[in-house]
Amino acid sequence: MMGAPLLRLAGLAAAGCSIAVGAAGAVIARAPLAGGTASSVRVADASLVFTGQIFARQPGGELRAEAEGALDALSARLRVARSALASVARLTVYATSDDAVRAAEAAIAARFAETPVALTVMRTPLPQAGARVAFEAVAVASLDAPRVSFLTADTAVLPAGAKLFISGQAERGADLAAACRATMAGLHRSCGHLGLAAIDIVQVKAFIRPFSDHAEATQAIAASFGGEPVPPIVVMEWVSDLFAEIEVVMSANRNAATAGGPVTHSWLPWLTQSPRYCHVARVPAGAPLIFLGAIDGGPGDARAQMKEIFARLGSALFDAGSSYRSLVKATYFLHDPAARTLLGSIRDVYFDPTRPPSASALQVAVPPRPGQAAAIDMIAVPIK
Repeated sequence: MMGAPLLRLAGLAAAGCSIAVGAAGAVIARAPLAGGTASSVRVADASLVFTGQIFARQPGGELRAEAEGALDALSARLRVARSALASVARLTVYATSDDAVRAAEAAIAARFAETPVALTVMRTPLPQAGARVAFEAVAVASLDAPRVSFLTADTAVLPAGAKLFISGQAERGADLAAACRATMAGLHRSCGHLGLAAIDIVQVKAFIRPFSDHAEATQAIAASFGGEPVPPIVVMEWVSDLFAEIEVVMSANRNAATAGGPVTHSWLPWLTQSPRYCHVARVPAGAPLIFLGAIDGGPGDARAQMKEIFARLGSALFDAGSSYRSLVKATYFLHDPAARTLLGSIRDVYFDPTRPPSASALQVAVPPRPGQAAAIDMIAVPIK
């Protein structure tokens, strides 16, 4: 008789997923859509390389060439981590214009036709002068190490095993740099409370304003590590009365395992507890991760789009062998102000208040694509 893992893989194949073996023999199941994208990419527990924003060596010129150059640069970073473009699970595009988005999507369609990725597209200014396209990736790596490995300034490897996703943290400050210092102090406090330290962080993602002060924000974040290796830092623009919100991804291999299901949701005692999101989501060793690319709601007003987004999310979770009770990490990109209000109400309908994902809800100045009120990307685990 087939074992449970083989039965689950057979079920994914029957649902239209392509099953492949990536770096280090990790099983990767992709649910193809079009244009080199997938509705979900499921990766067995393995070492994962996390990058910062990767740019072409010489930005400028023709947009498609810049996008191709950025993918070439990403490929080079992945090789350092004993990975490759074919092992990418999630890809995020950061683009400065609609034309740059289209150029990036054309490059992705060509490069990832055989190995589609969970794709998220963001419109934002970029921290490198003259750049119009950047890519950030999560990919399976062959590098086997017991702890986080820092390879380059924008590349680090998360070892196989337990993982933590901490988000939803923002502290006030007199300016962006001060807010970043205060927020990173809070995040380091959270790490200590969880039995972990700065060296366990594999990536920092900061949502900031004004974006023109991005260098000061990055410097403040890097300084918070106090001489320890600095993980890749991703920055993007947001719209808020706060200067910054920052989230981190960590290895949890050094703290004690917790009992429970395939993901444990918890709240930090000094922060407000919400039934719509948790502060910390812990994935135990051995659990696969399911990456879902940004889901939008198609045409219509904000209410119609939000209803469609959650319907599509439920469908993608079902096809990937997951559910709304198995969510790990959500990022909500909200352009229409009405979408934020609607998000609170609709999460009350779909989420188990004892098991909501770790989350960041971001008001953005420009939608990823014209007419989008909102979009969601998600990480989940399979139903146990």
